Amino acid sequence: MSPRLTDRRSPRRAATALVALALFGGFGTVPSPATAAVALPACLPEHVSAVAALSSRPGGTTARVVLTSREVPSCRWAVPTGYQFIDAHGATIGPVVYALPRPTTTHWVALPYGFTVVARVTTMSGVNCTTRSATRVRVTVAGRGPSLDVALPRVVAVCVGGTTAWTSVVETRVTPARCATGQLALSLGPPNGAAGTSYYPLRLRNTARVACALSGIPVVHALGNVGGAPVGPAARRLSLSDYATTIALAPGATVATALGVGDVGNYPASSCAPTSARALSVSLPGVHLVTRVTLRVCTLVASLSVRGWVPGTSGQP
Repeated sequence: MSPRLTDRRSPRRAATALVALALFGGFGTVPSPATAAVALPACLPEHVSAVAALSSRPGGTTARVVLTSREVPSCRWAVPTGYQFIDAHGATIGPVVYALPRPTTTHWVALPYGFTVVARVTTMSGVNCTTRSATRVRVTVAGRGPSLDVALPRVVAVCVGGTTAWTSVVETRVTPARCATGQLALSLGPPNGAAGTSYYPLRLRNTARVACALSGIPVVHALGNVGGAPVGPAARRLSLSDYATTIALAPGATVATALGVGDVGNYPASSCAPTSARALSVSLPGVHLVTRVTLRVCTLVASLSVRGWVPGTSGQP
């Protein structure tokens, strides 16, 4: 796949302060065994975006509840998750319902930033039954709190008695496809100076109409010019706990990493052999992009460093 050249100005830099706190119940997405073993915080409702839509079916209504993780780098999502209708006053309607097959015990899996859980909660309404009016769906884990209440776009009649009273849940996970070169735009933002090193936000923006996922720390090379050969070693790849190993990009969304550029004057000339770089190449699985830059780098030692991705344009967690 040939590199794609981009040289776009990102919007003004906006620090995205998303701390790795907690989220609560649900089920998870593509955790590796190593990731699942890490002691991650539980997810809290305020760190999940939630929306519900309604569709009618013969004799009933389905509420499609979409929950998206907003935690960086990740949080613990609980299995199983319960769903229950509630009325305008917060009173519960019917029992808590779980998707089948329901695990006998609660377990936890890692849910990376930007990944989505979808629950289709279907209830009978108005068919030989006694009904109550629901305005929200409550998502909860037994014995855990707090719960998350998701507003419905209109009032729904829910059967609570009679011959056809039932509610069912089907859960699915939405794992975006891996990002490809053609749907991303690469740019380098202005630096933040530090003692001996300047940090530039290296940004990727999803230009496509569908979400996609990035995994891993990028491989970054300084190039003599666009389409030219690398000058010096690849940037050192720093594995830090505040950065996500996997992150999803919504259409139009931007993620960034902090590209550290060491001052070549801090290295002995004999061990640095400084030169000018006119481009950067960034590689990830399925992605190879190039953008124009003007940087001074060492050719004999790695004077660049790079980290994982975080949401927003700053490159800082």
